[in-house]
Amino acid sequence: MKRLLSLLLLPLLFQAVMLLNASAQFTDDTYYKLSTQWHGPKKCLDIVNDGTNTQPILANADDVSGQYWRLTPEADGYYRLTTQWRGKKFSLDIVNDGTNNKPILAKTGDFSGQLWKITPTADGYYRLTTQWRGTGWALDIINDGTNNNMPTLAKTENVSGQAWKITKTKQNTD
Repeated sequence: MKRLLSLLLLPLLFQAVMLLNASAQFTDDTYYKLSTQWHGPKKCLDIVNDGTNTQPILANADDVSGQYWRLTPEADGYYRLTTQWRGKKFSLDIVNDGTNNKPILAKTGDFSGQLWKITPTADGYYRLTTQWRGTGWALDIINDGTNNNMPTLAKTENVSGQAWKITKTKQNTD
């Protein structure tokens, strides 16, 4: 009986250790690249350089400062996401427009749409949700054949556009 109980509890213990390790691995002294399971590492979360410089996009992976993300720990296990290019003054946010699903790089403030929970899923991927919208809405990539590079906040599902690989790239020297 004890052996059976031990065998049943072992997977739960393993999962608990994985969750503890996952929450402690992101620090703001490092930059990360974010890519999806769907598009793979050849496409990374970036900011469009169009003069307004606020529109997130999934772009071809490149050595550009808009693709280097700082994950700054905040209260209650949340993170603030900022780019090397725009710095700490601009954070990944969700537009509060009634639809409440459009990611934007907005002026950093005390807004729950700028606080991101990074939750391990499987095989080294993570789900990104905001404090504002909760775990029922996750950062995703539109899959409509036309805008397949546009981030959105969509109902949480087990889909490859919501599975994010967060890859350590270089030390932050700011």
